[in-house]
Amino acid sequence: MVRFTKKIMLFCLFIIVSLFAGWGSTAKNQMPDTKPKDFNFVFNYGVNAKNQLDTFKGQYTRDMITEESVTTELKLTEEEMNSIYLEMKKIDIMNYPDKFNPKGNVKSKPFTTYSLKIVINKKEKNIYWKNEILSDTKEANQLKEVFKKIYKVIESKEEYKKLPMPKGGYD
Repeated sequence: MVRFTKKIMLFCLFIIVSLFAGWGSTAKNQMPDTKPKDFNFVFNYGVNAKNQLDTFKGQYTRDMITEESVTTELKLTEEEMNSIYLEMKKIDIMNYPDKFNPKGNVKSKPFTTYSLKIVINKKEKNIYWKNEILSDTKEANQLKEVFKKIYKVIESKEEYKKLPMPKGGYD
């Protein structure tokens, strides 16, 4: 009876430790409910990820394809940053893999490459996605929606609208 009780106690202890270990691992990547003061990101996208929004510097760089890229000052409002933060939180972006390679079966050329560096509470998260294989997975679609939200904010800015249009194209 004593041996049986010890085994049950050890099993219960194992379960408790496993539960706490599981809670600890998910909690460390959770985003706070409200946007921390240090929240910023650098978002690169396009062919070879040459377009860039850098909220740390308040700058946007446009890929001019056949000419040198152009950079302009472009700052997001607090409301825009809050909105993007909440979109990222909604899809649990901090738990995406650093190299995102969702399943797909259709090759695309030229293809878009994405690179996202996020800083939240002094922690850095990087995501790199070479979208050569088109994917329709839930995770891919959610991440594309966050990127679309960022595009819309960029494209609504007067500074962006004043930039010259790129010449040429990619094959």
